[in-house]
Amino acid sequence: MHLYTLEYVPSIRIGAMGKLNIVLYMPGGEWGGGKMINKIERIKELTSLLNKAADAYYNTGNTIMEDREYDSLLEELRSLEQETKFVMMASPTHKVGYEVKSELQKVTHNHPMLSLAKTKDWNEFIEYFGNKDVIGMLKMDGLTCSLRYIDGELVSAETRGNGEIGEDVLHNIKTVKTVPQKIPYKDELIIDGEIICTYQDFEPFSTEYKNPRNFASGSIRLLDSNECAKRPLTFVVWNIIKGFDDENSFLRKLVLVDGLGFTVVPWTSSFDWDAKEFLVNKAKKLGYPIDGLVGRFGDIKYGERLGSTSHHSNAAYAFKFYDELTETTLRDVEWTLGRTSVLTPTAIFDAVDIDGSSVSRASLHNISIMKSLGLTKNCTIRVFKANQIIPQVDSADKDGDAPIEIPTKCPVCGGATSIKQDNESEILVCTNPDCVGKQLAQFTHFVSKPCANIDGLSESILERLIDCGFIHKFADIYHLENHKAEIIKMDGFGQKSYKNLHDAIELSREIKLSNFIAALGIPLIGKTASKTISRFFGGSYGKFIDAWEHGFDFTTLDDFGKTMAEAMNNAWINPNPLWYGIDKEFSFTVEKDTTSSSNLDGKSFCITGSLTHYANRDALVKVIEDNGGKYVSGVSKKTDYLINNDKTSTSGKNKKAMDLNIPIISEEDFLNMIKNPS
Repeated sequence: MHLYTLEYVPSIRIGAMGKLNIVLYMPGGEWGGGKMINKIERIKELTSLLNKAADAYYNTGNTIMEDREYDSLLEELRSLEQETKFVMMASPTHKVGYEVKSELQKVTHNHPMLSLAKTKDWNEFIEYFGNKDVIGMLKMDGLTCSLRYIDGELVSAETRGNGEIGEDVLHNIKTVKTVPQKIPYKDELIIDGEIICTYQDFEPFSTEYKNPRNFASGSIRLLDSNECAKRPLTFVVWNIIKGFDDENSFLRKLVLVDGLGFTVVPWTSSFDWDAKEFLVNKAKKLGYPIDGLVGRFGDIKYGERLGSTSHHSNAAYAFKFYDELTETTLRDVEWTLGRTSVLTPTAIFDAVDIDGSSVSRASLHNISIMKSLGLTKNCTIRVFKANQIIPQVDSADKDGDAPIEIPTKCPVCGGATSIKQDNESEILVCTNPDCVGKQLAQFTHFVSKPCANIDGLSESILERLIDCGFIHKFADIYHLENHKAEIIKMDGFGQKSYKNLHDAIELSREIKLSNFIAALGIPLIGKTASKTISRFFGGSYGKFIDAWEHGFDFTTLDDFGKTMAEAMNNAWINPNPLWYGIDKEFSFTVEKDTTSSSNLDGKSFCITGSLTHYANRDALVKVIEDNGGKYVSGVSKKTDYLINNDKTSTSGKNKKAMDLNIPIISEEDFLNMIKNPS
């Protein structure tokens, strides 16, 4: 018999059937030496820490902990809970999502919005589904939302919240272009999906937000829908809660929802390692932020019979990517000036191989994030590829030999810098309005392929020409013959190099109005908006300017909101000095007018299925737009034609086109339309 001295206050826990259990913690044995107490304290510590991290992410859009660290600590907590049978009431292992704290209206969900059971073991993931039919999907990395339609009308949009109560974000969802306001479905439809921002769309905001997920989360939860409308968000459907109730095939439901005009998560009908690689490559091509894959039983009724826990449904299982951490040495931090005067810090480190490619640089986004990592020169850092795509610095050991200094002078022009607060983050800006670096970025954009398309006029050459005083504004590029003698004498130049440059510049003088507008670098007016303007005015710069001078309302154009219209007007009211005289250097290519006789003018085309004549969908879209047509991603009442070589296909888009009496044409039919306009 052993006698123990009680050293700690008994712990009282509520057990099964409401019974109160008194647990005595004693020194000695497995439960002794303070081991159990230490584990309990660790559980409390982890519970508090993880809840703070979740609160920061979900309620502020900021990140105080990397995904990898969060997952690791959550795994530790789960293991300790299983070992000790001790679970805090607020444990994140038994909670879903986050608690609502914003000023947005709270709403009770009409269905439990559960999380997913996850594993990082591929074999375990595959074995879970056995020999059953399974649908493989990308696990989107954004903010989960649920949309509800009644009689074809969008009536509600809710964030997941804690799984039972979320936030009403209908005012903001209506600004997301991939969300249909009305659908040709008269019964009740409830769909769950993810609000995301693609990597490409995220780029202009990368100095303010750490990643696309934070950006999407913060944007959709804004109180002002006008502000949200400025944010490039996408809604991707990955589950159908109610609708098409006669269908028992999850895949069939996905296809039917796709046919209603929604963007549906990329999927495969079989799941193996090749399917995994296919889906990951698909995500990279689309620029989708992902953090894993999801498998779901194709037989809906079978999945329902498996039931659910308070945390997750057993009908699906997630494979969470394990981002491989690689140690290397940080050598320095480089500051890059952008077109908006913001200086972005980039970590420069010894090259390492990650996922088959050499990596030696990673953006640190802004001062706040850089400070949080505690970087010093020559310290050891751990890097990985976020979502297996974007290089990121995970953590650092403070064993360097010198601090990382924030420059007080612009590395380009030498002007003073200033630290400013922007969306909860500190950013560094150059205060010199005449900074040559800012101008260089604008010049580089102007000559790029989607804009003026001056082949061979690289950033380095532009920098040399600016430094020599040959270029002060865009128009000066077209008068470099005034400095021919000096340019020929420059290192790396000669008669031949100068001639090649001169020929490329002269070739660019013939330009489309869409390329010209895009080249100006007007905020919010990118390639798509520029094409819309050009198409409306038939490529005529004169018509465009005349319309603007007479108060043209840009909101009448397709996909132009109030914010974009204001951006256009402000740009021409207060033009950038770099623009002066540039319009006189061009002859504008006459594009087809909406009053012409071409069958494509003013017509909208949707594309589905495989192609045989064109190399890919982008090639076909280009031909459509070059001939005055418009490409749309989904079938709606406004769609004029659906291009599909398989006219008898039972796909969702085919079915929707037939329901709406929209002609389904093949590539051959399309080619005949171009060759034989009416």
